[in-house]
Amino acid sequence: MVIGVSRLQLNNSMKQLAAFLLTILLCSTLLTADDQRPNILFVCADDMSHASCYGHAFVSTPNFDSLATQGLRFTRMYTPSSKCAPSRAVMLTGRNPWQLDAAANHKPVWPFKFKSVVEALTDSGYFSGFTGKGWNPGVHPKGRDLTGVEYNKWRVPKTSLKVSPFDYTANFKEFMRDRPDGKPFFFWYGAKEPHRGYEFKSGVKAGKRIEDLDFLPSFWGEAESVKHDILDYAVEIEYAVEVEYFDRHLGDILNLLEELGEADNTLIIATSDNSMPFPRYKGHPHEFATRIPFVVKWPGKILNPGRERTERKHAVTKRYPLVFGSSLPNLNR
Repeated sequence: MVIGVSRLQLNNSMKQLAAFLLTILLCSTLLTADDQRPNILFVCADDMSHASCYGHAFVSTPNFDSLATQGLRFTRMYTPSSKCAPSRAVMLTGRNPWQLDAAANHKPVWPFKFKSVVEALTDSGYFSGFTGKGWNPGVHPKGRDLTGVEYNKWRVPKTSLKVSPFDYTANFKEFMRDRPDGKPFFFWYGAKEPHRGYEFKSGVKAGKRIEDLDFLPSFWGEAESVKHDILDYAVEIEYAVEVEYFDRHLGDILNLLEELGEADNTLIIATSDNSMPFPRYKGHPHEFATRIPFVVKWPGKILNPGRERTERKHAVTKRYPLVFGSSLPNLNR
C-alpha cells in the first residue's frame, strides 16, 4: 500500500536548510572569537535517495558516510517539493513552496524580491561560490548570484559515461585559490549525479552483481533491465559513476579541506534536492519518495557525534540546538 505524506509534514522539514545557514549568519559572532566565523560547505546531490550509511548495500558512499560518523545522520528528512528547482528554492529561502511564487514551478522564474541565504552570507562578508548545479533549471534574476560565483571552468575527460563534464574537485581548488585571506567561505558543491541518463549496464561492467541487489520495490517488477537500471544509478567505475561519482568527488573535496587546514572550522551539510529519478519516486508525494539523505558535520560543535536524529518534523526554531550543540542543550536525545 502506498502511503502519502501530509503537506504540513513536508513543509516543516527541508525548508530548515536555509535556517541552518541563517543561524550561522546571525549567531556565529556570538559563538566564536576574533571573527573566526565558520566556513560552510553545502553538498547537494541531484536525485539521490540512497547512501550506504542508511543500510543500503547496493551503493557505496564512504565519504558521505564519514560525515554521519563524525556528525549527525537524519532518518526522517523530507523535501517539500520533489523536483529540482523548487526544492532548491526552498533550501535557499526557507520558504514554503506556496510562498515562492514562480520559483515553485519545475521550470521557474526567480522573483527578484526574494534574496537567497547565500546572497545574505555574501553580503555579510562570506566568499561564496558553487560548482556543478546551483539553483536550476530556471530563469535567474539578472546580476544576482543565488548560490555564489560560478566555478565550472575545469572539465573531466569525456568518456562513454553519462556524468557531468565538470571537474568538481578542480573547480573547488580554484575557488579556494581565489578566496581572499582571512575571509570565511560558503561553497555549494552541486553534483549533477545521479540524475539521468545512465550508461546501460555500467553497474555490471564495474563489477556489481544483480544477485547482490538489496533494493527493488515490488511495484517496479523484476525485469533484468530494471535491476540494471538501479545498479547503473549506483555504480562506481573509472572516475566512479552516478551516486558513487558524487561521493568520490566529495571525498576529494573533504581531503582538500584537511590539507588546507580548514576542516575543523567548516560546517558541512550534505543532502539531495529530491529522490531518485525512478517511477513513484521523483516528482511524487509518497513518504518514501520525499525522504532524502541528510547528514551534518561540524567538528567540536555537535555533542556525541555519530548519532542519528529520528524526528519527523524540524521547526526552524529547533535548528539552534542542532547546529550549536556545544553551547545549547537537547542535542543528546
